[in-house]
Amino acid sequence: MNLEPRTLTVLLSLQLLTLGLALPLLTGLRGNATMRWAQGSLWAQLGTWAVVVLVGHPLPLPALILGYGLGGLSFVLALRALQGWLGPRPGMKWAWALWLLAAPLLVLGQPYPKLQQAGLNLWLALLQGLVVLGAWAPAPKAHESSRRWRTLLALPLLPLMGLSLWRAFIGWTDPVAYPALTGSHPVAQAYLVLSGLAASFAALAFMSAWRGEAEGRLRHQAKTDSLTQLSNRRAFQQRGAEMLAVARRHREPLALYLLDVDHFKQINDIHGHISGDEALGLLARLLKQVVRPGDCVARLGGEEFAVLLARTEGQGVEAVDARLRTALGVEAERELGFALDFSAGWALLRHGDRSVEDILRRADVGLYAAKNGGRGRLCAEPSLMPAPAP
Repeated sequence: MNLEPRTLTVLLSLQLLTLGLALPLLTGLRGNATMRWAQGSLWAQLGTWAVVVLVGHPLPLPALILGYGLGGLSFVLALRALQGWLGPRPGMKWAWALWLLAAPLLVLGQPYPKLQQAGLNLWLALLQGLVVLGAWAPAPKAHESSRRWRTLLALPLLPLMGLSLWRAFIGWTDPVAYPALTGSHPVAQAYLVLSGLAASFAALAFMSAWRGEAEGRLRHQAKTDSLTQLSNRRAFQQRGAEMLAVARRHREPLALYLLDVDHFKQINDIHGHISGDEALGLLARLLKQVVRPGDCVARLGGEEFAVLLARTEGQGVEAVDARLRTALGVEAERELGFALDFSAGWALLRHGDRSVEDILRRADVGLYAAKNGGRGRLCAEPSLMPAPAP
């Protein structure tokens, strides 16, 4: 096959058009915002090569500004997509500022071909480098599997960046021999081939990132109570096993605080189920506020909640209970329009406990005692209750 520049450019445009159409079909026409940034990156790159194909050589200044502007924009949008998937990326603000330099470089560099050619390729190399940096920079919240697609995205950009720097060097040292992309210079042909490879790798990386994000949402939903956004019972048991193991390894106390909304059926009957849901949401929010970040808060089902309190004994549980009752007394009337109260029981980790369920059963006995004792109170498991006066 003849590697004539126009043939390569047309093939690259067709490839980008195919990828640009395929991604929305595979991920859904109403994909999330991050995927739209990624799709926009491919469409912007398509616009670059479409300008080259449709306008032809030599490109007039307006076509150059449009082509380079779209080409630079494709890298900025790719970096913006990375930020959506991985969290804040280094150089994001600089990327937008750098993108705006394309038009001034083209306009002001017209009388100075050496400066224009070197400056534009250095500009491209910097944008390509920012995407590589964005892909490989640490992302603490990203799943471990993201390393594979991040590497897939960055790898073809490294030689592409090298070719941009080489073109900048040639443009500065020998403008006559400059490898224009519309010419047959080997460097120009290699750049076109690598651009197609980078586009294919980028599309695959975007698909992998989208899939990883979707799987992450499913994992979160499987462990999260949809109404309160607290951990559900399954997640509570998993986290409980981890906290129990840590407590035993370091010989630290571990407390389980179990609470149940008082007269919840009456709340639903009198105020309606929407108000009942709002009451559960308020209690969940306040519960998260009164415990520490490392404690595990969960809705076990219905109006029952549980908290695992690391390095905590009886006084710590009583302090949490007091803070929650105080906060609820202030917020319930204001947000719900009616009073809200709860009964609670608690238990401590014992030597023979095999799982968090063992602690939970004893805390439930304390909760039952609080209900029978008049509600709106905290009771410990029987072995921790003070002995009755003689």
